[in-house]
Amino acid sequence: MHRVITIGVDIGQKRDPTAVAVAEIERRAVEPDRTEVHFVIRYLARLPLGAPYPEIARRVAEIAGRAAAGQTGARRAVYAYLDATGVGQPIVDLVAEQRIQGWVIPVYFTHGDRRNQDTEKVTLGKALLVSRLQALLQSGRVHLPESSEARALAQELDDFEIRVSEDANDKYGAFRTGTHDDLVTALGLAVHTDQPKPLKPPVVRVTMPNPPGL
Repeated sequence: MHRVITIGVDIGQKRDPTAVAVAEIERRAVEPDRTEVHFVIRYLARLPLGAPYPEIARRVAEIAGRAAAGQTGARRAVYAYLDATGVGQPIVDLVAEQRIQGWVIPVYFTHGDRRNQDTEKVTLGKALLVSRLQALLQSGRVHLPESSEARALAQELDDFEIRVSEDANDKYGAFRTGTHDDLVTALGLAVHTDQPKPLKPPVVRVTMPNPPGL
């Protein structure tokens, strides 16, 4: 059976760790003639603070390889969405150079509530990411693991704020000293669409081993 895996990656900088969320998309029957999309979170973690970008790229590729292989032998399509807003294309290129079995898609956050995808990138309104994540969580369509990271995510959601700047633009994030929003952003990226599409041309696919986990 063909399954779809989406990976959200919030690339950390000096004071924030990199966060990764892996979601498997499932369509579940709610009525005899209707289904709805659910996201089963298979992996949610922060990478060590201060990890260099080549190491981050290697770890993301490793996680993507495990997600693609799975444990049942089912064929899986993998779409890795990386927040490239702050770090730009170089980190995306580093991940792509790992030749993961799937597509590496840079995401650039914008104001507003729209999503657009062209042949090179996705532009995504932060308002859309936040409102969609809230709606999915409140409707029980995101299924989180029982883990310390999931509990940290709950705290991040409590710390998450929406502020309006002097130029009337909304800003989203954890603004208080000592708070983070990396897990929220990673999860939001992983669930921001239930109809992922590859960039063109797609990343060259390679065969990867089936390691334990995930």
